[in-house]
Amino acid sequence: MTTTETEEHLRLVDGRGSVLLVESPLAPDARPVSPPPPRIDVGGPLDLAADPSDPVVVRRMSPRVASRTGWTPWSLHDGVLTVAALASVAAEPASLTAAGAVARDLVPGTEEVLVRTVEPAALAAALETAHSDRLAVESAQQLALRHPQASAATGLTTWQRAMPIVAIGVLVGFLLVTPISTLVIVLALANVVFLTNVVFKAAAALVAPVRRYRHAARTLKEMRLRTEAGLPAVWDPFDSDDDLPPYTVLVPAYQEANVVHKVIANLSALDYPHDKLDVMLLLEADDEETIEAARGLPMPDFMRVVVVPPGTPQTKPRACNYGLGLASGQYVVIFDAEDRPDPDQLRKAVMEFARDDFEQRHGLTDKPPLAVVQASLHYFNADYNVLTRMFAVEYAHWFEAMLPGLSSIGLPLPLGGTSNHFDTGILRAMGGWDPYNVTEDADAGLRASTEGYRVSVIDSSTGEEACAITKSWIKQRTRWIKGYLMTAAVNTRRPVHFLQTAGPGGLVGLLGLIVATPLAFLAYPLALGLTLTTWIGVRFIGVQLPSWVLSTSVTTFIAGNALMIASAAAAATWRYNWRIGIFAVFSPVYWLLHSIAAWRALYQVVVDPHRWEKTPHGLTHDYESEAHVR
Repeated sequence: MTTTETEEHLRLVDGRGSVLLVESPLAPDARPVSPPPPRIDVGGPLDLAADPSDPVVVRRMSPRVASRTGWTPWSLHDGVLTVAALASVAAEPASLTAAGAVARDLVPGTEEVLVRTVEPAALAAALETAHSDRLAVESAQQLALRHPQASAATGLTTWQRAMPIVAIGVLVGFLLVTPISTLVIVLALANVVFLTNVVFKAAAALVAPVRRYRHAARTLKEMRLRTEAGLPAVWDPFDSDDDLPPYTVLVPAYQEANVVHKVIANLSALDYPHDKLDVMLLLEADDEETIEAARGLPMPDFMRVVVVPPGTPQTKPRACNYGLGLASGQYVVIFDAEDRPDPDQLRKAVMEFARDDFEQRHGLTDKPPLAVVQASLHYFNADYNVLTRMFAVEYAHWFEAMLPGLSSIGLPLPLGGTSNHFDTGILRAMGGWDPYNVTEDADAGLRASTEGYRVSVIDSSTGEEACAITKSWIKQRTRWIKGYLMTAAVNTRRPVHFLQTAGPGGLVGLLGLIVATPLAFLAYPLALGLTLTTWIGVRFIGVQLPSWVLSTSVTTFIAGNALMIASAAAAATWRYNWRIGIFAVFSPVYWLLHSIAAWRALYQVVVDPHRWEKTPHGLTHDYESEAHVR
């Protein structure tokens, strides 16, 4: 949105010129006389059959503003503009006056305004119908058009495409000219990349307990001070549930007719006022089976099915962008169809945002404004088989140790694909999610940091279903690693600009996690293979290499693996129990699966960067793990 000053008043307008707000910038004694607002009458409930909406009139107001304010122009007949408004808006005289003044500018020919009440579902359906074409284009192209350098739409640049080919050519050339020296250099580099990534992740994980201790100490101190002052021990900026802000929940699903019923049960359990919730089940137009299954289910009033029109790329972030265009909540969160979030997760997210807002307004913090908070993820089928156990170990290390550690030292966080809670206004200002990045969560977390915002974690968790089939797991991990590679490529298009905007912390986060993670998986089989080959060659074949090469290589490889195993085992034992944590000893084998996915990802980045490999869900959704979740 932009602000433009006219001779009469200041108008806040959206991208299509629709007036959203009118206010005078002049002193009271210097203000010119504005045209009086039109006559406003309040009628009864809107008869949808007798007075259907006029899409041309409805499109005069931005869907984002209509969703937020709770009213929209509906139809115009003989100078009388019918406005469809929620009952709460129609009951407020100040809201009616403001609506009348804005409606006069929105719809030419308005002489009178008739406000009719409408149910939330009917208002949402009208907005979706009228604005579907616009939202379909915006959901796919908004970021690419507004911030092309931040979008993965164009894929790799010329020099980025050429770099792997040049590197392979140089390597082959040196192997032909000086094979032993080249072997030494490649071995050393592979081990350095692997060990650097391991040390970075382990160091971040070691900071997590310190963060928990400091948080607990601060909470206890605050409770004591509040008690001594005669205040409630726990700080709560909301006097009652009526004061809680509206919340939008996006649930993108594709080819998941077998689990879509879980959405109703799991999200109905959220401890948040249902009249403040707007839950959208986002389904693709070509997924007729899931649409039929969803529409055949009885849904509570705060849930609705939103069909995303056909378009490309057909990805999860595009569907989420479509839902974001219709979002009415002050905050927005993504959940997957099978997710089981903690009932109080939305309340904890709101409290975190409220605390940051309070500290920002009163100058109590020098941190950037908070844009998004990430809840941790765990698996409700953690002990289903060996693969799910390994997945559980990995997630425990990531969400219980690494991300809290990174957050405590102010580094950018790569978000998870679910349970990330955004400030809706900030997310829209960022351009939403990148529909061309198949790991839109990591991209959004890094982009928020580069644009001057902060990403944090909250003490809440969401249960997910771990992929229990190796082939499907490799496809899922290929997509994740490909997204990391694309995120790294997007942010290194202009390295100097990235350093200027993200600062040293952003650079460390980019190199230490977004870049180093896929590089470590790519380098792992090289480090393993070259270490074994070198050891065998020196011991049994008589290959002549400097003694430090073999000793350093073996020590680095063993130490790196041991460090990761120990930190991952500790995190998994804390989150579940020792029966899960002990499976961390199989991490070296598990990382070989990562390497397969990483090399698939590297190939796809070059030939098919926007391909989305769908992960099947619901294969073990009736299985309940016996592993205790802390």
